[in-house]
Amino acid sequence: MPRSSSPRRPIVVGLLLIGAAVGLLIADHASTGRGPVSVALSAMVGPLHRAISAAGHDTRALWSHYVALSEVHEDNATLRARLGELEERAASVDGLRAENQRLRALLELADTRKDLRLRSARVVGRSVSDFFRVLKLTLEVDPQGEDLVDTRGGADLAVGMPVIAPGGVVGQLRSVDGDRAEVLMLTDLRSAIDVVLETSRARGVAVGTGEPDRYAARLEYLQRNEATAIDERVVTSGDDGRYPAGLVVGRVTSVKPQAHGLFQDAEVEPFVDLSALEEVYIVLGPSGLTADGSELQREKVPASAPAGGPR
Repeated sequence: MPRSSSPRRPIVVGLLLIGAAVGLLIADHASTGRGPVSVALSAMVGPLHRAISAAGHDTRALWSHYVALSEVHEDNATLRARLGELEERAASVDGLRAENQRLRALLELADTRKDLRLRSARVVGRSVSDFFRVLKLTLEVDPQGEDLVDTRGGADLAVGMPVIAPGGVVGQLRSVDGDRAEVLMLTDLRSAIDVVLETSRARGVAVGTGEPDRYAARLEYLQRNEATAIDERVVTSGDDGRYPAGLVVGRVTSVKPQAHGLFQDAEVEPFVDLSALEEVYIVLGPSGLTADGSELQREKVPASAPAGGPR
């Protein structure tokens, strides 16, 4: 029967090993350089230490990047919101600037034509027809300070009154209903305006072409022998009893003599951008002043009358 090992043997062996290790550490510590124990321990523990250090560094870097990325996302969201706010504000400023420019142009027109009584109106719609060019207006208070609206609605307006804007003629009133009105634009095929060319003084009638894809008019009854030039300005003659003289209609864009007859064909492009109108003036009639408003207009004396008038 084999002898069983003594239960104290492991304890004794462990104590001997611990004692030997402590002795070796004391001896290694007492030496001036690195002892064999330190070298052995470094060789055994070094790779593990380096692996743990590398893992810790990677973990710290990953956490830092995650935190930084989260902050970047938050900053981007804040910046996007701020950018949207600034873009909205810029659009509002651009809209106010454009409106200010339009209103300033209207006031300048009123200042340069004080010989006319003007009433302001806002464009609120356009005809949907491809061939008829009609604007829809709502009436406003006159920018010169005279309240022409009060409780009369459109009582001071009449069909046929000219409508103008900064740049020139728009057309004439087609209908009036309370504080609403419709304008027959000068490019409507039902429109006809007696005109004169500013430089050559050639006479004609500007008739709308009624084209669906552009705003234009043609000059009818333009004498064949008239020296009409491209880009020459076309203005109202005042002879039709409807439009005051000197209102700009547009410019000549093409001239072509007819194959037969006494006339030549010419086209006119309006100076006013009829596709982008927002505010206009309705011409109520003469004011009795000169164009600059400096004095009363003097009535023309007939050429046959004596200079001093009748006695």
